[in-house]
Amino acid sequence: MNKKCQVFTPKDYVKKLLDSVGYINNLYGKKILENSCGNGNILIEIVQRYINDSRALNKSNVEIEDGLEKDIFGIEIDYEQYTECINNLNELLNKNGLNLINWNITNKDYLKWDIEKKFDFIVGNPPYINYTEIKKDELLYLKTNFKSCKKGKFDYCYAFIEKSITNLSENGKMSYLIPSSIFKTVFGFNLRELIKPFTKKIIDYSLKKIFNKALIKSAIIILDKTTIMEEEIEYIEEHSKKNLYLLKEKLSNKWIFSEIKVGSYRFGDYFKVSHVVATLSNSIYILKEKDYIETFDFYIYKNKYKIEKKIVYETASPRSLRYKNVEKIIFPYTYINNKLIRYEENEFRDNFPGVFIYLNDNKSKLINRKNDTSAKWFEYGRSQALQNIYNEKLLISTIVTEKINVYKLSKDCIPYAGVSIILKENNNKFLLKKAKEILESKDFFEYILSIGIPINGNSVRITSKDIENYYFMEE
Repeated sequence: MNKKCQVFTPKDYVKKLLDSVGYINNLYGKKILENSCGNGNILIEIVQRYINDSRALNKSNVEIEDGLEKDIFGIEIDYEQYTECINNLNELLNKNGLNLINWNITNKDYLKWDIEKKFDFIVGNPPYINYTEIKKDELLYLKTNFKSCKKGKFDYCYAFIEKSITNLSENGKMSYLIPSSIFKTVFGFNLRELIKPFTKKIIDYSLKKIFNKALIKSAIIILDKTTIMEEEIEYIEEHSKKNLYLLKEKLSNKWIFSEIKVGSYRFGDYFKVSHVVATLSNSIYILKEKDYIETFDFYIYKNKYKIEKKIVYETASPRSLRYKNVEKIIFPYTYINNKLIRYEENEFRDNFPGVFIYLNDNKSKLINRKNDTSAKWFEYGRSQALQNIYNEKLLISTIVTEKINVYKLSKDCIPYAGVSIILKENNNKFLLKKAKEILESKDFFEYILSIGIPINGNSVRITSKDIENYYFMEE
């Protein structure tokens, strides 16, 4: 297990996890599992509660020791953490005047752990491992064995959640501290469908920082096998104490935890929302103002290259516009009658020898990009957006914090970051001005906060689909 994925649960949240599933009293004979137990900080609280409750029930020390062996289960893949966990639990026994026991704590991979036993409670803080950080052999195993991991760029914890559901008894309850992105990300759809029938409550900590060093926004999700017939899920936003009851049948692609004003017009039916150009090598194609001198026909770049002005366009990103940075972009294409025209290499070299020399000097970097198969070495790595970018457009960032900044760009500006908004060809009803008004409105901002994926700080990440699926009023 990657050490940086070992983020241990703060004590306050350990108590919340256990309280949320009712692991408080009448615990003797109830089986509980912590399936990524680390050094035991959750198990320590579990064991202490078990001992206290058993003594309240007048159980003898022998009965308590026997119960601990039979009712408390843990599993940890990391041997060092596993050993520390056993030592910590033994120390707890000594403090409580109990003899050492044979703990049912296992040093194995939970996802490959073959056990038929069912549990009354499962609690934990599963490892959060991003798709890109999962080893190839693990990816194959997850895709083969877990429905939640069949498609897309899933998180490692998806499989933990899925398997935990199967390990619950008929009346079992489960509480997990999970990334709150699970409720919104497109790759979490299969997981959401799996957990929806059993989800009883969600406690959202997106606006609070649980882990000191981790940037991940978290939530506690409570699943209960007995709630399969219940129609609603209780949602609590911990920071504001906002409380909602959500109909399960209305939770579809993304789980939205607020009441959204819904208009009559879908934004994407009138405006096209697209990713902007992807050069896959911005440092080569983008010319910063401090690095060039402008002459009548050329940009003298870094006192070395004569870049023909005919092939250089204005460019922008939400960041450059916010800080008022002036940038240019080499655009190795042209338009005739608004149709994209691609150059042959010889034609490009003959028409733009200065640019050709510059790009050729950087050819080794350009040919090592993960380009579209049809892309020539001197072209952008991706062909996305090229056909539609030559229009008047709006530009916004996919990261939203305190407000949405909307920038209007000319036809000749080729943005390289953010998403662009243009009129759809068949839109005879609304102007681009209307799109700007919508994107800057309070209603749209509240919609984005509810549907966006929480990231660091108070920011959310949005997608082009989120924008397209907004419904507005005509007014």
